[in-house]
Amino acid sequence: MATSSCEFPADPETAARARSFIRESGSELDSMRRTEADLLVTELVANVVRHSPAAESLELAVGLAGTGLRVSVSHPHPEALDNPEPGVGWSLVDRISKAWGHEHDEGRLTVWFELRTPGAVSVADAVPDDELLARMDEDRAAFSDELIRRHTDLALSIAARYRGKGIGQDDLEQVALMGLLRAIQRFEAERGELRPYAAATISGEMKKLLRDRAWSVRVSRSVQEKSLTATKTAEHLAQELGRRPEASEIAENLDMSTAEVEEALQARKAYRSRSIEEQSPSTGVSLLAKLGAIDERMDDVENRVILEGALAILPERQRRILHLRFGDDMTQSEIGEVMGMSQMHVSRLLARSLATLKSHLD
Repeated sequence: MATSSCEFPADPETAARARSFIRESGSELDSMRRTEADLLVTELVANVVRHSPAAESLELAVGLAGTGLRVSVSHPHPEALDNPEPGVGWSLVDRISKAWGHEHDEGRLTVWFELRTPGAVSVADAVPDDELLARMDEDRAAFSDELIRRHTDLALSIAARYRGKGIGQDDLEQVALMGLLRAIQRFEAERGELRPYAAATISGEMKKLLRDRAWSVRVSRSVQEKSLTATKTAEHLAQELGRRPEASEIAENLDMSTAEVEEALQARKAYRSRSIEEQSPSTGVSLLAKLGAIDERMDDVENRVILEGALAILPERQRRILHLRFGDDMTQSEIGEVMGMSQMHVSRLLARSLATLKSHLD
């Protein structure tokens, strides 16, 4: 793979552009390595935008280097970076990357990192997790890769639990894998076994994602938490009572006021918005179809108003006959039976009524 490079303006949108460039250029990376590359380049680009206000642009380069993928971020800078200050960005590149460094040449500062590509180093399956964790300093990237491979099924299974909650499957799996990576990096032997700790960490990341992104309408964190609690309590009480519980009954179980419960349950409706193109499960018709339909009766509105005014001048009996003839589509003989008169009399009254209406409308 030849080195690919691209220049971006140094603005708040650059991190998103850089992530897209990494995905397009780093085809040798698996999903976990792409997630790591996304995370690292986002931090490095953010540092440039935040700490180098004079930098109008930056250059991002991606290429293979030995057994890894090398990513570098370069931008104009007046002096070398001798001692990087501790921070999130430097901590990430130090913990996640196989190797990293910074260079200064002809007024440009370049920070680079390398990620080991899949298959570059193999670890025997017989080596237990605790041994890999104990030897992490020997080759952090390789041992992290192996632990991620062993427990990816856990991350994906937890991500699958959150399907259908308004977040795409790719985003769910990416956050779950990032949660697995964080668990591996933060794990300490006294915590017990890795897998239970990783499951708790991943679940926490997924819940945080739902709190931050799944609600269609933004509501406060406290209301979100009350909404979830009230909903669970309502489901539990419904099973006990055999009916839908009242807000006051839910409030008693939660030590909340009835007004707070009503607000929490109402806020639940903001969790998911419905697309106007989504079909109703009962009718199979979307809101868009209803909004787009032409009401053919609109053309008759004016005529109906005029006709109603004209009908008002007719006697009640004649209005009744007109309704039976043109509204109910009855024959003159049928009208005669209903009204208690002959068909001939009905005919004369119809003719008289229509003549009166015609003269009035003309």
